[in-house]
Amino acid sequence: MSIYNKRWLSAACAGVLVPLLALAADKAPAPAALFKEVRALENGGALLPGSHLWMHGSRMADYYTIDRANAIAVKAAQHGVRNVTRFPAGSLYIKENFDIHKVLKTVTAMLKVPGYDHADRDWVMAAYKPNGQVIAYGRVDSCISCHAIAAKTDFTFPSGANLPIATVEKFFPGQPISPFYRAALAKQGHP
Repeated sequence: MSIYNKRWLSAACAGVLVPLLALAADKAPAPAALFKEVRALENGGALLPGSHLWMHGSRMADYYTIDRANAIAVKAAQHGVRNVTRFPAGSLYIKENFDIHKVLKTVTAMLKVPGYDHADRDWVMAAYKPNGQVIAYGRVDSCISCHAIAAKTDFTFPSGANLPIATVEKFFPGQPISPFYRAALAKQGHP
């Protein structure tokens, strides 16, 4: 049974499942439990609206990415992430990060848990190696400080939202920038 079934009550409302708070809504799942949900999305979760397979990332470390989301997040973003000011409780979205050879290197995740960290929009941030080993989990300051740039879209970056090279270099010092990303920015008129 998924952590959502255990932790969220759902009710039918006009044919749409609406998440309701469970008793322990302010508690984040254990990293291993969240990774099970991440793995389920990797194995067939819907693409985040506006996303597509094998998008180009900003760095060589994430030369290709795939953004997936659970049903709650997909419904919230059905008209585009740019139009979401707050994702609902239970929203989970992941980014699969591949190298230039399309080898999975890391998976990052964001799960919305009411009461978890109100100052940072209640997102539990996580990063895993492909085998589930935790790289970062919880209230991860480096993740939050970068995602705060996207405050208008509830700390989420819409697909195709290219950050300036200086911003990427600030948050990922010493990591080579993808030449494709540089070219895309130049084409958009950014240095």
